[in-house]
Amino acid sequence: MSSDQLNSDHGSGNHGSGDHGIRAAAPTQLIPIPAVVYCAHCLDSTRGKTAHGLIRFTERFDVRAVIDPVFAGQDAGAFLDGRDNGIPIVATLKEAIDRLPDGSGAFVVGLATDGGVLPDHARVAVAKAISNGLDVYSGLHVFLSEDEELIKLAAVHNVTLFDVRKPPHRRDLHFYEGKVREVQSVRVLVLGTDSASGKRTTAWILRNALKAKGYSAEMIGTGQTAWMQGARFSIRLDSLVNDFVAGEIEHVVRRAWHEAAPDVVIVEGQGALLHPAYPGGLELVASVQPDVLLLQDVPSRKTFDGFEDLPMPLMSRQIQALELLSDKRVAAITINPKGMIKAQVETICADYEKQFSRPAVNVFIEGCDRLIQLIEPHLRTRKPI
Repeated sequence: MSSDQLNSDHGSGNHGSGDHGIRAAAPTQLIPIPAVVYCAHCLDSTRGKTAHGLIRFTERFDVRAVIDPVFAGQDAGAFLDGRDNGIPIVATLKEAIDRLPDGSGAFVVGLATDGGVLPDHARVAVAKAISNGLDVYSGLHVFLSEDEELIKLAAVHNVTLFDVRKPPHRRDLHFYEGKVREVQSVRVLVLGTDSASGKRTTAWILRNALKAKGYSAEMIGTGQTAWMQGARFSIRLDSLVNDFVAGEIEHVVRRAWHEAAPDVVIVEGQGALLHPAYPGGLELVASVQPDVLLLQDVPSRKTFDGFEDLPMPLMSRQIQALELLSDKRVAAITINPKGMIKAQVETICADYEKQFSRPAVNVFIEGCDRLIQLIEPHLRTRKPI
C-alpha cells in the first residue's frame, strides 16, 4: 500500500495514508471535525502540549473529550487555565466516543513526546480508535502510515491515518529566493527563551486580538499543533531537510501574502535559540526578516524544560543573543504566567520593564493592546485604525 503525506501546503495538497481515503487540501473555511484527543498520563506536563493547544483553541476540530484516566472527571479548560470550557476529561476511549455524533469523527494523538515517539499505551489506543471507525491524526515523528499492522487495520475499517509531521516530497520543497521582503504584511516573529514556552498560544491570541481590532491577520504555523489548530498557512519545521528550511519558511510567508494579503502575519517560533536540545530561532530570524520581534518567557522556570541540570540563561543574554543575530531590537517580552500567582506576574512584568526598557506583557490577562501599538507603525497595507 502506498503512502501519501498529509500536507495541505504543497502541490495539490492531497493527504492521508494509503490508496484509500485520500483527501483534498483543507478548504479556506474549515468545517470543524468532531474529535476526541488522547493525552493519557501526560495532561499535566509539556508532553501534552498538543492536547493543551487543542483544548484552548482549534478551528480544525470540534473537541468533544480529552482522554487521560489520571485526571478524568474534570473540565479540561478548568484543569489547564482555571476556566471551564465544556470539554470533559474522560478515562476511556468508550466514554470519549459516546460524546461524538453517531460515534464517528477523529481520534487525535495529543502527545508531544521527546523525539516524537509513540508510547506503547498510545499505540494500543490508536488501534482501538481505528477499530471503532475513527480517522486518526498524529503529529509524532513515528508515522502511523508506515506501521504495517495499523495500515491493515485501517484498511479493514475504512479509515485514514493522517501523519501531520510527515515531510513533503522533495519535489514539492522550496529553496530560499531572497524575496520575503516583497511581503507587504507586517511580519511579527514570536520566539522564546525555552521550548514549550507558549509561543504558539501567544501568537494565536495576538492574531485574534488583531482581528478583533479590525485588522486582517494570519498565524503562520511552524509545528504540528498549529496545523491541528487550523493554521491555514503552515509548515512542520522540524521535519524538513535542512537545505530547504529557509526556503520553506520564506515560501509559506509569501504564500500567505499572495493568497490572503493580510495586514499582519504572526510567525510561530520553535524551540529556543540557546536551548541545547531544541535550538531554534536563527533560521526564522534569517528567513522571516521580521518587522517586530517578540520574546516569550516563562519566568517560573529556572532550568530548560525537560533538563533539570541545565540552568536557564539570563534574560539579558537571551535578548542580547537575539538582537545580535537579527540586527533587530526585541520589541517586547511576552510572559507565560505558568507557576505564578497574579501578584508575582505583575511584579516580574514591572521588573522586566524597568530592567530592559521595553514592554513586558502577560497577554493572557492584559491582552494585546500594547503589542498592537508596537505593530501599527509598521503597517504597509493601510493606515492604522
